Amino acid sequence: MPDLVLEYHRLKTPIDHPLRSVTREHLEYPTEDVTLIYLAAINKVATHRGGGPRPSGRGVYTSDAFTDKAVEGNVKAYHEQGWWGRYIDNQNWYENYISVDYSSADHKIQKIVNGSVTALATESVDLSGYTHPLKLSISGSTIKSFRDGASSPQISATDTALASGGFGGFGADSDHNDEFDFFGGKLIAPASSLPQPLIIVEMEVTGRGLLSDPYRPSLLSEPIPIDRVDNVPEFLKEEYKRYQYLRAKGLSRDEMCLLFRFCPQIEIDAMSITWGAFEFHPEKSSTVVIAVYGDNPYRSGAIEKQASRAIRKMRAPRDYREAVETYKTLRKDHGYWLAGKDNFAYQVLGHGDLELFAVADFYFGELVEHRTHYHQLKRVPDWEMRRTLERWVKRLEKVTILTEERDKHLNKLRKVMKLGW
Repeated sequence: MPDLVLEYHRLKTPIDHPLRSVTREHLEYPTEDVTLIYLAAINKVATHRGGGPRPSGRGVYTSDAFTDKAVEGNVKAYHEQGWWGRYIDNQNWYENYISVDYSSADHKIQKIVNGSVTALATESVDLSGYTHPLKLSISGSTIKSFRDGASSPQISATDTALASGGFGGFGADSDHNDEFDFFGGKLIAPASSLPQPLIIVEMEVTGRGLLSDPYRPSLLSEPIPIDRVDNVPEFLKEEYKRYQYLRAKGLSRDEMCLLFRFCPQIEIDAMSITWGAFEFHPEKSSTVVIAVYGDNPYRSGAIEKQASRAIRKMRAPRDYREAVETYKTLRKDHGYWLAGKDNFAYQVLGHGDLELFAVADFYFGELVEHRTHYHQLKRVPDWEMRRTLERWVKRLEKVTILTEERDKHLNKLRKVMKLGW
């Protein structure tokens, strides 16, 4: 019936009237506080059926491209289930996920660009293999990941490789995707605040750009059997007991992985830390700058040991002025960075108002200044771009700190809206 109504009004409209050109695919629809199953019902969801770095993976994503959005829902912590952001094709997207297949590094953000995989952030944590709430939020050049209902992200990163794309959910192993309700994911507005780092370090890069060996900071690792650590969670102790029992029965660890659908954890990493990268581009530099947010959960002192082998280490800025000075110092050796001083200040200070400055810089840069990913932003529906920019303008108008900077960034957004996209 809705199709017939639209067609009737189209035919009754004079041939030279602008409404004659409005087709169903250009109509506005809700893009926040809606589930992916709702978007599927109105034919606004596409399907990923493997290919690229995840040849056996499956998932769904919004067929329209968006810039700033969050997607959340429940996922199980095995076989790398999580959420996609700014998905362009099976070679390019951002993702967060949780997986028990890693020692004390079960929560991650990474990017896939031209098929190469780069780790952008990792939380030093061991999770049970059960269901966990997980949220991916992207605004401007900031990617954040929240697990288990936290109001502030456990990990975040700054990256400028992808400017727009679809949002959705994925499972790395198609054999187990029947247990992940992709369509239960919900699109919501992006979240704001960030944690403050303890230290900033520059590390050498390692890895081959594969899912099994992503580009990442060259951090130390110290695996220790679970039975030699006192303060591990009870579920880890139970997994280790199960492992020992089944080993005594003659099962190999590979056979246990098949039996349990995930590999039992038998060790922790006493050197793992929580970190997030700033403008990590392994194709342009052999080093990466990371903000370190948390020490090892089992043995303190991992941060100091990791920092001792860094190329450069700097204290975390205490205010906006220090953040800008630190950025200027680092950028001397990283002239390829697109993210500016306000992106850096937001990541290292965490104040929600600084996000507004960073977002204004993102749109002004991509649509007016350097226009590096202009073709990506052109894929966003006009009405969605207008909604998004208007929201950021309204929020910026309410800022009461750094008023001179506020006015500069308001003028940037207003110029974007005046010139169009």
